[in-house]
Amino acid sequence: MTRFVLLTLVAVAITACGFGGLGRSPEMDELIKQQRTMADRMPDPDRLMARSQLMQDMMSNPDIPPWHEQREKMALALGDRQFDQGFDRVFDSMTIALASIGCRVQNMERVSGYLTASIPELPPAQLEALHLDAMRQYAVAKGHPPDIVEKSDSPFDMSFDAGAMMNRTMAGLTLSMVKQGPDRTKVKLRFDNVYYPGLIDEYYKIVWGAVDKQMFLDKGLD
Repeated sequence: MTRFVLLTLVAVAITACGFGGLGRSPEMDELIKQQRTMADRMPDPDRLMARSQLMQDMMSNPDIPPWHEQREKMALALGDRQFDQGFDRVFDSMTIALASIGCRVQNMERVSGYLTASIPELPPAQLEALHLDAMRQYAVAKGHPPDIVEKSDSPFDMSFDAGAMMNRTMAGLTLSMVKQGPDRTKVKLRFDNVYYPGLIDEYYKIVWGAVDKQMFLDKGLD
């Protein structure tokens, strides 16, 4: 129900109560008060329409050109590592490291050095903050003010679904390991269906941090 309709109902109620010189009852006064309060709490129709369009855009295409460019640069700067360890040791350490940060290994091929897994787990508060930052940047890129993604006080306003931008069931990581010598292995780490560079940066920190820790622990095994 729009603000116009609610205000019209209020006006009709006032007119009806005053017709014929009859006074308004306390019950009618309370009803009018409630209707006015509801009308005041209705979201702005233009803002509601813009939020709806933005959500549709996020669901159909959650990426924007600036993010794509940033991800390409991050892949070159953060995605490749070389380890002075044999291939088998690196492969085993990678598998254990991923499990330690909540990644579920989905495909593992030791011969090809290829491994896929789910993305790391982040604290809920941190993940929520990153999602909000991503949605604000996305909104600005689409020509909206950043606060359009924030829910108003109106009970009729819809909440933005951050999952429209990053579906955890679709997101994942890929590790490609290549033997470059008896004691040297190159590793490529990439994230799939994760668009916001700020989130990818956190994932790189978590994965490489876990890998470095596990490689240190595994030194005594050789």
